[in-house]
Amino acid sequence: MKTTLDLPDELVRRIKIEAAQSDRKLKDLVAQLLEAGLRASRDDGAAAALPKPVKRRRGGPLTAEAIEAAIAAGRE
Repeated sequence: MKTTLDLPDELVRRIKIEAAQSDRKLKDLVAQLLEAGLRASRDDGAAAALPKPVKRRRGGPLTAEAIEAAIAAGRE
């Protein structure tokens, strides 16, 4: 799949150098590095369970409308 990423110039330079030195295609090295990063984050428990949803004191889930109303009330 084709995609466009906006990466820091220094990072791209380092990846291009690594690809050239290891005689690999840039796309293959980037895919390998992304896979390794995802695997490491899973192994470290970085993909932990999502926290429980926030509830208002009066009950019921917190909605976007309630947040907007609270922000507006705070500005007054």
